[in-house]
Amino acid sequence: MQHLILPPTFQMRRAFVSHSTHDDSYVAELDSLLRAAGFDDVFNDVSSIKPDEQFWQEIEKGITECDSLFVVITAASNDSDWVKREVECARSLGKKVIPLWVEDCSVPAIFAARDVIDLRRRTRELPHTEISHIFKYAPSELIGRETEKKLISDAWGKVLCAEAGRPSVLTFVAFGGEGKTSLVAKWVVDEMCAKGWPGCDAAFAWSFYSQGTCEQVAASSDLFLKNALAFFGDDADKQFAASPAGAYEKGQRLARVVGQRRSLLILDGLEPLQYTPSSPTPGQFKDQGIAALLKGLATASHGLCVVTSRYPLPDLRVFWQTTAPEIKLLRLSRAAGVHLLQSFGVKGSQLRNLSLDREQVNEFEKLVEDVQGHALTLNLLGTYLRDAHAGDISKRDLVKLEEADAEEQGGHAFRVMEAYEREFEREGDKGHRALAVLRLLGLFDRPVASHCLGALLQTPALPGLTEPLFTVETKWRRLKHELHPIAAGQLNLACKRLEDAGLLTVNRDAVGALETLDAHPLLREYFARQLRTHQPDACRAAHRRLYEHLCAITKEGDQPTLEDLQPLYQAVAHGCQAGWQRNACEEVYYLRILRRGDHYSWQTLGAVSSDLGAVHCFFEHEWNSLVPGLAPTFQGLVMNQAALYLRAVGRLTEALEPMQAAIELSVVEEHWVNASKSAANLSELELVLGNISVAISAADQSIIYADRCGDDHEKLVGLATSAGALHQLGHTDESLKRFRTAEKQNAELKRGPPLLFTLVGFQYCDLLLSTSELYAWHAWQNLDRIKWNWELLKNLHSVGQRASTTVKLHERNVLLRYIALDHLTLARAALYKVIVKHSAGLRSSAMSKKQTGNNKPAFSALITTQCQLETAVDGLRRANQLHLLPHGLLTRAWLRFLSGARIGTESAHADLDEAWEIAEHGRMRLHMADIHLYRARLFFRESEYPWESPQADLAAAEKLIDDCGYHRRDEELADAKAAILSK
Repeated sequence: MQHLILPPTFQMRRAFVSHSTHDDSYVAELDSLLRAAGFDDVFNDVSSIKPDEQFWQEIEKGITECDSLFVVITAASNDSDWVKREVECARSLGKKVIPLWVEDCSVPAIFAARDVIDLRRRTRELPHTEISHIFKYAPSELIGRETEKKLISDAWGKVLCAEAGRPSVLTFVAFGGEGKTSLVAKWVVDEMCAKGWPGCDAAFAWSFYSQGTCEQVAASSDLFLKNALAFFGDDADKQFAASPAGAYEKGQRLARVVGQRRSLLILDGLEPLQYTPSSPTPGQFKDQGIAALLKGLATASHGLCVVTSRYPLPDLRVFWQTTAPEIKLLRLSRAAGVHLLQSFGVKGSQLRNLSLDREQVNEFEKLVEDVQGHALTLNLLGTYLRDAHAGDISKRDLVKLEEADAEEQGGHAFRVMEAYEREFEREGDKGHRALAVLRLLGLFDRPVASHCLGALLQTPALPGLTEPLFTVETKWRRLKHELHPIAAGQLNLACKRLEDAGLLTVNRDAVGALETLDAHPLLREYFARQLRTHQPDACRAAHRRLYEHLCAITKEGDQPTLEDLQPLYQAVAHGCQAGWQRNACEEVYYLRILRRGDHYSWQTLGAVSSDLGAVHCFFEHEWNSLVPGLAPTFQGLVMNQAALYLRAVGRLTEALEPMQAAIELSVVEEHWVNASKSAANLSELELVLGNISVAISAADQSIIYADRCGDDHEKLVGLATSAGALHQLGHTDESLKRFRTAEKQNAELKRGPPLLFTLVGFQYCDLLLSTSELYAWHAWQNLDRIKWNWELLKNLHSVGQRASTTVKLHERNVLLRYIALDHLTLARAALYKVIVKHSAGLRSSAMSKKQTGNNKPAFSALITTQCQLETAVDGLRRANQLHLLPHGLLTRAWLRFLSGARIGTESAHADLDEAWEIAEHGRMRLHMADIHLYRARLFFRESEYPWESPQADLAAAEKLIDDCGYHRRDEELADAKAAILSK
C-alpha cells in the first residue's frame, strides 16, 4: 500500500474504517497510515464487532463520534450490505466519507470520483513510454519562459501535497509559434523525467496534429479517447474504449479514471477541436469528448492536466479562478529575444542609431521588436542568419519582414521561410533537395510516416515536386535517361541539414531506421499554401499517389478496429485534395468505412467524430455546399450523414444546413421518399432547438412530399411528427387527434404492431403521460389542483403496456435509441405512480436526507424504476443520441432526489448539470427550459441552492417558454411559481 497523503481539510482527529471482514488484513496497515496522517484515534471492528444487529448501536456511536469515515474499496466490500449501511449512516449524519481504493476492482457508483484515493499496489513499472514522443520538442535551452515553467512545477508540487483548491487543469494559450509545446516538453524533460517522475503514478501525452494545415479535415478525439482509456484504465475500461459508446461518455469515464491517480496528462494543440475566433461561439469545443474530460478533471482530479491551445477555453470559464486557470503565453521579452538570437551565434555591432519608441536600442533589440518577440520567428531567423550568412545580423534585410500581415498568425515566420526558400534555390542540388523535403511536408496535417514518404519517392517522379530527390542515370546502349530516387545517404543528409536548422524533426526507431518526419504546424501550413498556390498540378498528383498508396496498404479485415481504419480516413482527405472526391466517397468512405448500409464505423465502433471528419472533406464551405464530382445518390448520402453526425455530437445548429440541403437536393431529383424523410428529420431537429412553429411546418411539408410519391408510411410518420410538435406548442387536442389518425393508418398498413413506435411512438407516449406528469408535480409540490382518479392510473398502465410491446419490436431489430426510449417511458410511468402514492413520505425523506422504515414500499418501487431508468440513460449514451439524453437525465434527477440520501441529492445535481452542458452547447432550448423548471421545483426548499436562485431559474424558464412558444409548460410554470412563492 502506498503512502497516504491527505489534503489539509482532511486532517481530522478521529477516523472510522468501514470494511468487509474479508479485508481485515488491510486494517492494521491503514491504522498506522491514518495515525501518521494526523488522526488521534482510529475506530474499526476487527477485534470485536461483527456484522450483527446487536452491535449496530456501537457502530452507529463510532460513526457519530468520528470526523471521517474511510471505506476500504475491494471486491468483497463492494458486495457488503454492511459497508453500504455504514456509508449511508455516515452521510445521513453529514460525515465526510473518503473511499480508499486498495485492490484492483470496480469503484462503486455511490462514490464520486473526486473523493476516491487510489492506494492500489503497483504490479508493473509506470508506463512513461507513452509520453516519450514529446521529448523531441524540448529545446536544449528554454529562453525567456522561466516563470511559466515554474508555474507548472508549482502546480505539480500542489498535486503531491494534495492541496485543496489547487489547479488540476493548467492551460497555456498563445498564437502558433510562441513556444507552448517547447515549454511543456522542456518542463517534462527537466522536472519529471530527469528527477525520476516524482510522485507520478502515470503520464500520458497526446498531440492533436491537425492545426490548420488542411482546412477540409475536421479533427476528432476518437482515437485519443480510445488510447487514453486503454492506457489509464483496467480491462473493463479497455473494453469500454473499444465500444460504440459516444465521445461524451468516454470523456466522462476517462476523467474519472485519470482523476483517481496522481496522473500527468498533456494535451497539446487543442485548437482543431475548438471553434475559431470568427465563429459565433469562439473557442468552444466542437468535440464533446474533450469537453467532458476537461470539465470532469476540473471538477475532481488527484493529478494534473496541462493543455496548450491557440484559443482560450470558454467551456472551463467557471473554473478559471479555481481549478482550471489559463495562462496567456506572451511574446518573448526584448532581453530574452536578444539572448535567443545570440544563442545561434548571430553577431552585429554593439550599438547603431536605431529609433524605437524614442529609445536608443541596438540592432538585436530592433530585430526582436520587428517580429514582435515571436519565438518561432526568432528561432528561424537565428538559424537562417547563422547558416546562410555566417551569423551577420546586417543580412536581416534579406527577410522581407515589413511585408508580413500583422493579422496573420505566423506572418513573420512565413517571411523567414520565403528567405530560406530563396537561399535553398541558390544553392543548387543540395538546396533543392532540402526544399523538396520541406514541400512534401505541406501535403500532410500530421507527421509524415516513412511508408508515405516512400510512396511519394516512387517512380515516376512528380514533376516540380519530387524531381530534386531523383538522380538521372543514362543507359548508353539505349540512349535513354532514367530517374531513380537518390540514395538513402543523400536523403539523410538533406534531412540532417534541415534538422540542424530547426526546420524538421526526424524520428527514428531503435536501430536508426526512419519512422516519421515532422515540422512545426506553421511550417507545414506555409508549404501547404505554397503548393496549392504555385504548384496545384503537382499537389493534386501527390495527393492522388498518397490516396492510392493508403488504399492499397490498408488491410482492414472483416472487423477492423478504429486504428485499422485510420489510413482510410487519411485516404479520404488525400483523395478529396487530389480531386478524386467521387472515388474517395464511393470506394473508401461508403464501401470500406461505412461498409455500405451497415454503418460499421459509427454504429459498431462509435467513431462518430472520425466519420464527421471524413464527410467534412466532401464539403467546400463548412456544411452548405458539396465539392463537385459526387454522384447525385451520394450527394444525398453525404448530406444526411453530416446532419446525423452533427446532431449526434450535439452540434444541432450546424446540422440544420446539411439537413435542409438534403431536402432541396431530393426535391430537385424528385426523390420524394428521401425528401419526406429528411423533412421529418428536420422537424425533429427544429423542435429540439425550440423552433416549434418551424418544426410543424417541416412536418407538414414531409406529408406533402409523401403524398407526391404515394408512400403511406412516410405520410403517417409526417403526421405523427407534426402531432409531437403540436403537443409542445400546447395544442393538446389537435395533437391527440393527429396521433390517433397516424396510429390508425399504421394499423391499416400491417407493417408491424398496430401501435406507433420508434421516435413518434415515444412522443405519443409523452403526450399520454403529460396529465399524470402534471399531477405528480402537483403532489410533489404539495398542491391540490388535480384530483387523482382511476382514469389516470388506468392511463399509466396503458402507456406501460404500449412501451412493453414496442420495446420487443425494437429489440428484435437492435434499434438502440428506440429501446432506450421505451425503457424511459416505462420508467416515467412507474415513477409518476410512486410519487402519487407516496408523495408525503418521499417529500419528507428528501427534506431530511434520510430514509425511514415507513417509506420502505416507496423505495422498493423506486429501485425497480431506477433499473428501467439506468437502462434508458445507458442506452441513449451507447446509441450516441446526445440530443435525446437530457430526457433521461431529467427524469433520473427527479428519481435520485426522491431517495432522500445526500448521495441522491448530489447525483441529482450531477444529472441536471450534465443535461445543462449538453443542452446549452447544442442550443436545445426546450431542454434548457425543462432544466430550469426542474432545478427550481426540486431544490427550492434547499438551504444551499446549488445555482443562482430558484426565482432566477423560473424567470429563465419563463423567457424560454415564451420565446419558443413552449406552452405545454405554461401550467407547470404557474404551479412552480405558486409553490415557491408560498415557501
